[in-house]
Amino acid sequence: AVIETNEATAAGLTAANLALLCQMVYQDSGIVLDESKRYLLDARLQPVAQQHRLESIDALCRAVQGYGQNALRKQVVEAMTTNETLFFRDVAPFDALKRTILPQLLERRQTGRYLSIWCAACSSGQEPYSLAMLLRELLPNADGWRIDILGTDLSEAILERARQAKYF
Repeated sequence: AVIETNEATAAGLTAANLALLCQMVYQDSGIVLDESKRYLLDARLQPVAQQHRLESIDALCRAVQGYGQNALRKQVVEAMTTNETLFFRDVAPFDALKRTILPQLLERRQTGRYLSIWCAACSSGQEPYSLAMLLRELLPNADGWRIDILGTDLSEAILERARQAKYF
Protein backbone atom coordinates (compact mmCIF):
# COMPACT_ATOMS: atom_id res chain seq x y z
CA ALA A 1 0.00 0.00 0.00
CA VAL A 2 1.19 3.48 -0.81
CA ILE A 3 0.85 6.01 1.98
CA GLU A 4 0.15 9.49 0.70
CA THR A 5 1.67 12.31 2.69
CA ASN A 6 0.66 15.26 0.57
CA GLU A 7 -1.61 18.12 1.58
CA ALA A 8 -4.55 16.59 -0.29
CA THR A 9 -4.67 13.71 2.19
CA ALA A 10 -4.45 16.16 5.09
CA ALA A 11 -7.46 18.01 3.64
CA GLY A 12 -9.38 14.70 3.40
CA LEU A 13 -9.00 14.48 -0.36
CA THR A 14 -6.57 12.22 -2.22
CA ALA A 15 -4.69 13.54 -5.22
CA ALA A 16 -6.64 11.18 -7.51
CA ASN A 17 -9.98 12.44 -6.21
CA LEU A 18 -8.81 16.05 -6.44
CA ALA A 19 -8.07 15.44 -10.13
CA LEU A 20 -11.43 13.67 -10.57
CA LEU A 21 -13.34 16.58 -9.03
CA CYS A 22 -11.46 19.19 -11.06
CA GLN A 23 -12.19 17.25 -14.27
CA MET A 24 -15.86 16.69 -13.40
CA VAL A 25 -16.49 20.32 -12.45
CA TYR A 26 -14.78 21.52 -15.63
CA GLN A 27 -16.66 19.03 -17.82
CA ASP A 28 -20.06 19.96 -16.38
CA SER A 29 -19.61 23.71 -15.89
CA GLY A 30 -16.48 25.06 -17.54
CA ILE A 31 -15.19 26.14 -14.11
CA VAL A 32 -11.43 25.61 -13.95
CA LEU A 33 -10.12 24.30 -10.65
CA ASP A 34 -6.65 23.04 -9.85
CA GLU A 35 -4.40 22.12 -6.93
CA SER A 36 -4.49 25.71 -5.65
CA LYS A 37 -8.27 25.43 -5.09
CA ARG A 38 -8.11 22.42 -2.77
CA TYR A 39 -9.22 24.59 0.17
CA LEU A 40 -12.29 25.66 -1.81
CA LEU A 41 -13.21 22.10 -2.74
CA ASP A 42 -12.85 21.06 0.88
CA ALA A 43 -14.89 23.97 2.25
CA ARG A 44 -17.73 23.64 -0.24
CA LEU A 45 -17.94 19.87 -0.51
CA GLN A 46 -17.65 18.97 3.17
CA PRO A 47 -21.27 20.10 3.79
CA VAL A 48 -22.44 18.07 0.76
CA ALA A 49 -20.69 14.98 2.11
CA GLN A 50 -22.23 15.54 5.55
CA GLN A 51 -25.69 16.04 4.06
CA HIS A 52 -25.41 12.61 2.44
CA ARG A 53 -23.94 11.08 5.61
CA LEU A 54 -20.61 10.38 3.97
CA GLU A 55 -17.49 10.34 6.16
CA SER A 56 -15.26 12.33 3.79
CA ILE A 57 -14.96 14.07 0.47
CA ASP A 58 -13.18 10.97 -0.82
CA ALA A 59 -16.32 8.98 0.08
CA LEU A 60 -18.35 11.63 -1.77
CA CYS A 61 -16.13 11.09 -4.82
CA ARG A 62 -16.78 7.36 -4.70
CA ALA A 63 -20.52 7.95 -4.33
CA VAL A 64 -20.73 10.45 -7.20
CA GLN A 65 -19.13 7.90 -9.55
CA GLY A 66 -21.87 5.36 -8.84
CA TYR A 67 -24.50 4.47 -11.40
CA GLY A 68 -27.47 6.83 -11.39
CA GLN A 69 -25.78 9.53 -9.31
CA ASN A 70 -26.53 12.43 -11.67
CA ALA A 71 -28.36 14.41 -8.98
CA LEU A 72 -25.43 14.06 -6.58
CA ARG A 73 -22.98 15.00 -9.35
CA LYS A 74 -25.05 18.09 -10.12
CA GLN A 75 -25.08 19.03 -6.43
CA VAL A 76 -21.29 18.71 -6.28
CA VAL A 77 -20.85 20.93 -9.36
CA GLU A 78 -23.37 23.49 -8.06
CA ALA A 79 -21.49 23.63 -4.76
CA MET A 80 -18.47 24.93 -6.68
CA THR A 81 -20.31 27.87 -8.28
CA THR A 82 -19.91 31.31 -6.75
CA ASN A 83 -23.42 32.78 -7.15
CA GLU A 84 -22.12 36.29 -6.58
CA THR A 85 -24.36 38.97 -7.99
CA LEU A 86 -25.05 42.66 -7.58
CA PHE A 87 -26.92 45.31 -9.47
CA PHE A 88 -24.55 46.82 -12.07
CA ARG A 89 -21.81 44.45 -10.90
CA ASP A 90 -18.44 45.18 -12.44
CA VAL A 91 -18.43 48.83 -13.50
CA ALA A 92 -16.35 48.48 -16.69
CA PRO A 93 -18.64 46.03 -18.53
CA PHE A 94 -21.78 48.01 -17.71
CA ASP A 95 -20.05 51.23 -18.72
CA ALA A 96 -19.09 49.64 -22.07
CA LEU A 97 -22.66 48.39 -22.51
CA LYS A 98 -24.10 51.84 -21.79
CA ARG A 99 -21.68 53.94 -23.82
CA THR A 100 -20.86 51.72 -26.81
CA ILE A 101 -22.33 48.24 -27.17
CA LEU A 102 -26.05 48.79 -26.53
CA PRO A 103 -26.31 52.09 -28.47
CA GLN A 104 -24.71 50.40 -31.50
CA LEU A 105 -26.94 47.33 -31.17
CA LEU A 106 -30.08 49.46 -30.82
CA GLU A 107 -29.13 51.47 -33.89
CA ARG A 108 -28.45 48.33 -35.96
CA ARG A 109 -31.70 46.75 -34.80
CA GLN A 110 -33.82 49.86 -35.39
CA THR A 111 -35.55 48.38 -38.44
CA GLY A 112 -36.53 45.03 -36.91
CA ARG A 113 -36.93 46.51 -33.40
CA TYR A 114 -35.86 43.25 -31.81
CA LEU A 115 -33.05 42.63 -29.35
CA SER A 116 -32.19 39.39 -27.58
CA ILE A 117 -29.60 39.21 -24.79
CA TRP A 118 -28.35 36.14 -22.98
CA CYS A 119 -27.01 36.69 -19.48
CA ALA A 120 -25.12 33.50 -18.58
CA ALA A 121 -24.29 32.72 -14.95
CA CYS A 122 -26.93 35.23 -13.86
CA SER A 123 -27.10 33.94 -10.29
CA SER A 124 -30.14 35.42 -8.54
CA GLY A 125 -30.82 37.86 -11.35
CA GLN A 126 -29.38 41.26 -10.55
CA GLU A 127 -27.29 41.44 -13.75
CA PRO A 128 -30.21 40.74 -16.14
CA TYR A 129 -32.34 43.18 -14.14
CA SER A 130 -29.52 45.76 -14.44
CA LEU A 131 -29.50 45.22 -18.22
CA ALA A 132 -33.25 45.85 -18.30
CA MET A 133 -32.81 49.11 -16.35
CA LEU A 134 -30.00 50.18 -18.65
CA LEU A 135 -32.09 49.46 -21.75
CA ARG A 136 -34.99 51.40 -20.24
CA GLU A 137 -32.66 54.36 -19.81
CA LEU A 138 -31.23 54.10 -23.33
CA LEU A 139 -34.59 53.43 -24.96
CA PRO A 140 -37.17 55.41 -22.96
CA ASN A 141 -39.80 54.92 -25.66
CA ALA A 142 -39.63 51.19 -26.30
CA ASP A 143 -42.99 51.07 -28.10
CA GLY A 144 -42.85 48.55 -30.90
CA TRP A 145 -39.64 46.95 -29.63
CA ARG A 146 -39.35 43.35 -28.57
CA ILE A 147 -36.56 42.92 -26.08
CA ASP A 148 -35.79 39.51 -24.60
CA ILE A 149 -33.31 39.03 -21.78
CA LEU A 150 -32.59 35.42 -20.91
CA GLY A 151 -30.83 34.71 -17.62
CA THR A 152 -29.37 31.25 -17.08
CA ASP A 153 -27.34 29.60 -14.35
CA LEU A 154 -26.20 26.11 -13.41
CA SER A 155 -27.92 26.24 -10.05
CA GLU A 156 -31.64 25.52 -10.01
CA ALA A 157 -31.89 26.85 -6.44
CA ILE A 158 -30.36 30.21 -7.36
CA LEU A 159 -32.55 30.44 -10.48
CA GLU A 160 -35.61 29.95 -8.29
CA ARG A 161 -34.48 32.96 -6.25
CA ALA A 162 -34.07 34.88 -9.51
CA ARG A 163 -37.62 33.99 -10.55
CA GLN A 164 -38.92 35.44 -7.28
CA ALA A 165 -37.10 38.74 -8.02
CA LYS A 166 -36.89 39.67 -4.34
CA TYR A 167 -33.88 41.81 -3.59
CA PHE A 168 -33.21 43.04 -0.09
